[in-house]
Amino acid sequence: MRGWEYRKQLRDPSLVSFWVNSIARNLFRARFRTAPMTGLDGVDPSYSMGLEKEIDLNRMLARCPGKDRALIEKSLSGYSAEEIAETEGISSTGIRVRLLRIRQNLRQEFALAA
Repeated sequence: MRGWEYRKQLRDPSLVSFWVNSIARNLFRARFRTAPMTGLDGVDPSYSMGLEKEIDLNRMLARCPGKDRALIEKSLSGYSAEEIAETEGISSTGIRVRLLRIRQNLRQEFALAA
């Protein structure tokens, strides 16, 4: 997909396989440079939470609009921003920004309620 997006940058069509491999290698490296995404409260989503926290999380998710809830659920399920972006049809940066704003809104909402 990245190759198609940046196809105008390909200078020599005979080197397309080398160029695509370079893109793949850079994406692979970038995956290890970025910190893993965490859950709503900064805890790794693979962490087994207690029943009380799970109820709170479900309460938070129930208050989210449909699209926001779907994004948060995918994020908590371990999908990367790039993987979510492919299904949503927007950039991975756009996904990260939306997730950040959703988390901030949830924190504010529940800080006011507490």
